[in-house]
Amino acid sequence: MLGASYRLLMPNYVSRFPDGAAGLGLLLARMCYAAAAFGVVAILAPPPALRHMLPVAAGCVALMLVAGLATRWAALLLGVGILFALPAFGVAQQLLLAGHVGGCGAIVLLGAGAYSVDARRYGRRVMHVHTHTPDRGGDH
Repeated sequence: MLGASYRLLMPNYVSRFPDGAAGLGLLLARMCYAAAAFGVVAILAPPPALRHMLPVAAGCVALMLVAGLATRWAALLLGVGILFALPAFGVAQQLLLAGHVGGCGAIVLLGAGAYSVDARRYGRRVMHVHTHTPDRGGDH
C-alpha cells in the first residue's frame, strides 16, 4: 500500500528533446531568432569601445542558436539584448520586439529540440525511482 502511494508522489522523470513537427518548429524558431540577433545589434547604439564586440557577440549567439548549443542560455542572452533595444523605438516596434522577447522566453522554457547539438550531447534521460530495495542475495 505504501509503495503505490509513493509511486504517485514520485513519478518517473523523463527529459526529452521534442522531435517531429515540434522539433522542426523549434529549429525554425531558433533560426529566426538567430537572424534577429543581428537586428538587435543594428538597433543598439553601443559605446565606441564595444562597437566591434557587439557584432561578434551577435554572431556567437546566432551560431549557438542555429546549432542548438547552449540554446537556453543563448535565447536568454538574446531576450535580454532585445529588452535593452526596446527604448530606441516607438510603440508599434516595441510591441513587435516584446513578441520577440516572448519567443526567446519560449525557447528558454522549451529547450533546443531534437535537431540540435544539445540533444546530441545530453540525449534522452530517464530516471526510475524504485520503491523496493534491491535483493542483496540472501534470504532473511
